[in-house]
Amino acid sequence: MNLAFDLWIPCVCRNGTVQWASLCACLTNEDIADLAVRPHERVALMRFLLCVAHAALGIPENFTAWQGCRKRLSEAVACYLTQWRDSFELFHPEKPFLQIAGLRNAAKNGESTPTSKLDFALASGNNSTLFDHEALNPRRVVGSEKMALDLLTFQMFSPGGSTGSVAWNGQTMDRYSSDAPCVPGSMLHTFVRGTDLPETVWLNLLSADCLRDYATLGDDWRGRPIWEMFPQSPQDEAAVRNATRTFLGRMVPLSRAVLLQHDGTSMLLGNGLTYPAFNTANQDFPPEPSATVVLRMGENDADERMTLGVQPSKSIWRQLHALTVQRGAHTPGGCLALTHADDNDAKGVDLVVGGLARDQANIVDVVESVFHVPAPLFRTEGHELYAHEVKRAEDTEREGLAFAMERWRTVLDGGWATRLKLAGSNRNKERTMLRAQASRDYWTSVERNLFLLMATLDALGTDAYMPCKVTWRKMLQVSALNAYTSACRGNNERQLRAFVAGEKVLFSQTNKILELHKEDEA
Repeated sequence: MNLAFDLWIPCVCRNGTVQWASLCACLTNEDIADLAVRPHERVALMRFLLCVAHAALGIPENFTAWQGCRKRLSEAVACYLTQWRDSFELFHPEKPFLQIAGLRNAAKNGESTPTSKLDFALASGNNSTLFDHEALNPRRVVGSEKMALDLLTFQMFSPGGSTGSVAWNGQTMDRYSSDAPCVPGSMLHTFVRGTDLPETVWLNLLSADCLRDYATLGDDWRGRPIWEMFPQSPQDEAAVRNATRTFLGRMVPLSRAVLLQHDGTSMLLGNGLTYPAFNTANQDFPPEPSATVVLRMGENDADERMTLGVQPSKSIWRQLHALTVQRGAHTPGGCLALTHADDNDAKGVDLVVGGLARDQANIVDVVESVFHVPAPLFRTEGHELYAHEVKRAEDTEREGLAFAMERWRTVLDGGWATRLKLAGSNRNKERTMLRAQASRDYWTSVERNLFLLMATLDALGTDAYMPCKVTWRKMLQVSALNAYTSACRGNNERQLRAFVAGEKVLFSQTNKILELHKEDEA
């Protein structure tokens, strides 16, 4: 199977139909609107597409050169993939794509690994068997198309941990593997979205001006894709450096040593190359181009740069003000492709944000959101407005709804204070459990009405701004009240008395947090 020209990538067309496409078609066919894959697979495919596009076009030096890439993309990619066609064969006898042809099992009586291990959603190893009814089938067959996508995704997102014992060109690899490049910190990945897939790829191409962090790696920082300079062994220093410490080399990584079997049931799997990561002791490296860098309080109360990660309990839109900051060299901000965004463009920008949440070696969840970001959010006043309003929404839940429910529980049950005291260090868990359902109802309502905040942003600087802001804030209060009512309303006298006591606290707190009286007077 040839990944360059055979059909293996699920895509959605402009007419709404879903079809399989080749790598070449994804980069040249404007009838393909988008990828039709899961969040982590989207990240893997976008990095692959961008790597091929950069290899075909070169890395443009500046913004003007980047603009010229749009017209050249289709022809350049077609020529490049024809030239390197053999490198994209999944089962090539000498250089199978992203695999090691001479890989051997180094353990005595070593067994092969099921190919299903490549798919994080299937039951294999410590993954849950829930909803995977073929989990006990030792001969589960995976088709070539799915194997190709799973292999690409696994090489980018495999979390560190123990793995099989394999020998690469006579050298037995360490059984403990480090994180693949896309997974440290459960980082969120952001891409600008265009009207079709080739335009999306072009919008996320980067110029040398955008990649100044990588320029600190040395004169060879641009590098070459791994298939152009594949390591012959772990001691192949030049090829290993290209694969792990250059911009293009890391885009499609070899974090695991893999050799797929033709029957689609098993493979050899072991540790591959070690990739230095951002903000890691003794291995500090520029952040991934699609990552978002934020400041967090570190040791000794000093600000520390970190990548923004997936938080399963926190929707991505609550982080949008961090995701839309334009990142400079050694400064916090969102994905590097935002450098091309024009804050004076009235159309705004569409962003796709996704990532994979992990707990050590366990996969917790995958998330993805699509946003239309209005142009004002890229300006200082719009950014500050969004951040402040998100904080008001969070304070409404944390200090309004939470305080009201504690007051309700105290009046309803005189033993609540004693229960908290006995809980000791777990008292915050008790409080979280108390308001869990109400909090979910509140955030569901707020997210459903997020368009009110976006309308407030769009109205910034106009007469409609103040009415829009008041509408948004009143919605926050109503959402908190509805969530509280659903969780706490009762019928008997004691329940009604407790409900009214908590309701008074809720109105008092939310009026103060949302400054509704001041807004009404204005």
